[in-house]
Amino acid sequence: MKKFKRKSADFSIKFHIFSTMIVLTIMMLVMIWTLQGMFLNSAFKLAKESDIKRASSLITDNFDSGNVSPLISQVSIEYDICVKVINLNTGSDFCDNHFLNDCILHKISDYDSLINSWYDEASRNNGEYTVVLPRERFRDFNYNVDNYEGNVPDYEESENCVISVRIIESSDGGEYMLILNASVEPMHATTRAIRIILLFVSSIFFVLSIIISYVLSRTLSKPIEKITSSAKELGGGDYKVRFEESGPNEITELAKTLNKTASYLDNADKLQKELIANISHDLRTPLTMISGYSEFMRDFPDEVTPENMQIIIDETARLNSLVNDLVDVTKLQSDAQIVNMEKINLTKIISDTVNRYKKLTSHNDYKITFDYKEEIYVMADEARILQVIYNLVNNAINYTGSDKTVTIRQDVLDDVVRISVIDTGEGISEEHLPLVWDRYYKVDKVHKRAILGTGLGLSIVKNILLLHHSRFGVSSEVGKGSTFWFEFKILKS
Repeated sequence: MKKFKRKSADFSIKFHIFSTMIVLTIMMLVMIWTLQGMFLNSAFKLAKESDIKRASSLITDNFDSGNVSPLISQVSIEYDICVKVINLNTGSDFCDNHFLNDCILHKISDYDSLINSWYDEASRNNGEYTVVLPRERFRDFNYNVDNYEGNVPDYEESENCVISVRIIESSDGGEYMLILNASVEPMHATTRAIRIILLFVSSIFFVLSIIISYVLSRTLSKPIEKITSSAKELGGGDYKVRFEESGPNEITELAKTLNKTASYLDNADKLQKELIANISHDLRTPLTMISGYSEFMRDFPDEVTPENMQIIIDETARLNSLVNDLVDVTKLQSDAQIVNMEKINLTKIISDTVNRYKKLTSHNDYKITFDYKEEIYVMADEARILQVIYNLVNNAINYTGSDKTVTIRQDVLDDVVRISVIDTGEGISEEHLPLVWDRYYKVDKVHKRAILGTGLGLSIVKNILLLHHSRFGVSSEVGKGSTFWFEFKILKS
């Protein structure tokens, strides 16, 4: 059993499609042959009953036209029926059109009682009476109505003869009895012809289904096989592989999605390697400083001065800041952080932060200004918003122009406050703008100024603002600097 299952699992999609189409074709052919064997006679019977009723109505409607005899002959030929019209006033045949070779109206010698019984039935049924009888009852013997329920020869009977009776009153006062007889059993030659045609059509249909199934299975399976082959390469680490976008819409959409996935993985792999290189550089610098000054003070005890100790403390703080940023990015992107929403004075937080930066960067001639008209309150996590402001200002300081100017602006737009951090640096090209928030992305592979920040700030900003459901963005023009902004809904007093 296990061996059989393993083999069946190796069947290709081409085989499954082809075999399914063939099985479906065989089922359809079996159903067609079964239905024709079961319902051919019934369908023929319904058709003949409909024809005989239509012929009866046609003759009745045109009986007083004065030209009914040619009409009866035409109807008899067209509908393959026998027609007899009896003048009930005289008892004679008004018209007797014989068409069927096995018509019971012309086989029996004494049908007066039968005619009378039909007349009585029609009289009780508004002048119309239809009955389906077995023709075998009328063959090779003189039928009499008295022995209809009695002794009759032993035939294998079937209801294959329909009799339609209608009483007609002419315009001159005469009364006539219209009797139509039709066979409701298809003739042997007709049945054989239908089955030969059906066999011929079934053979052609089966051959065509094999061809169509083969072509269809190849058409559908070929792009899937190509996608499978490319997916194996992607799974093996080849992120430059491309999936052929051809075939049905669903397969094309799948190929497009996989191409986007491959591009993303390729880009992520590159950026991750760049991040590792950048982090390695950022880690190596403070570690080298700490190690160098420690060894220097060990070898020269007289050099254990507050200035040298401060250098070690500063580099340790820088190293700690880098590690904390890495931890923050990981936690924020794994949804492990919960924001503590409270009413905060956003304007004051920014103002205090700017004042601290002015003291920190005063010796480097940085110009950091904050423009606002009123104090604004919002609902936010103060510690997290402080991270946002610090990281945006750090980013602006690192990448601002030679004038070393950074501007923070607070604008009130209806019920929303927008905070913009503006630098005068080289700017960012339009194709790079959507990528600046990525945790691995860097427009420049090397910091322009390594005095502040770790290179992960914008990713932290993005994730904190997403937690606050705040709008944010960036606009930039190459050679004229960049503006990073975010918005909060103003909290009314």
